[in-house]
Amino acid sequence: MQAEKWEEAYLAQSQDAAVGRMFRGIIHNLGGVIQVFSLHTDLSAMMLDKAMVVLAQMRQAGTTPELETLQGLLVSRGEALAQMQDKVRQSQQILQRTALLPEFKKLAGGAPYTVNSVIETEVEFMTAASIFKHKVHKVITMAEGLPALARFQLELHQIMYILLSNALDAVQGAEEAEIVVESTREGEGIGVRVQDNGPGLAPEAAAHLYEPFNSTREGHPGLGLYLAKKLITRCGGEISCESSPGRTSFRLFVPPEAMQA
Repeated sequence: MQAEKWEEAYLAQSQDAAVGRMFRGIIHNLGGVIQVFSLHTDLSAMMLDKAMVVLAQMRQAGTTPELETLQGLLVSRGEALAQMQDKVRQSQQILQRTALLPEFKKLAGGAPYTVNSVIETEVEFMTAASIFKHKVHKVITMAEGLPALARFQLELHQIMYILLSNALDAVQGAEEAEIVVESTREGEGIGVRVQDNGPGLAPEAAAHLYEPFNSTREGHPGLGLYLAKKLITRCGGEISCESSPGRTSFRLFVPPEAMQA
């Protein structure tokens, strides 16, 4: 039975690897699409500015209802264009962070990054789930001035994804679903907390929390927290959990070793 579970886990991992290859191709193509959007929104902004100058010159000769209507339309379009430019810039930032993900293992010594950037990226990725985006109240509190990290970037991304996914599973169906994510400075290291207001863990589930194939949800392989524990231990850090009815909180401690190249 145990061998069958590991076989299923291996097949799931192979499927994830295939998805990863598709992901890299999609990111490459999206980069080109967003570049075109960026170019044309900037050109549209330049044309709009020139149109407003011409309109101002026309109004100097006397205003008419038609000119007033035209100005209102141009102002409205300008506001919409500014929103579009902001979304294009946001998309570019997401792609820049995302494009780095397949290269983590190739980075010699690791490129500097922060825990906050890991949180931001993984939260943005989770918004692909409509429930997370529209039905979960998110409280994100990130400490300022946290030191840059040089190691364990891939591990921390994987751990954060696991904790956010577990939190989302826990609040499925809740009327006032809430997920709290927090980063703090803890001594020489860095702390991360992911908390949900789901039903909480039963004592028997909490007792086997980090064991493989331990899951209370149908269709889940039960390897997430097992992997998270392995990964944070590899980093020299720690993971802990506190749970009571209506609240489950996971805490990570990222050690100072992660800051050393």
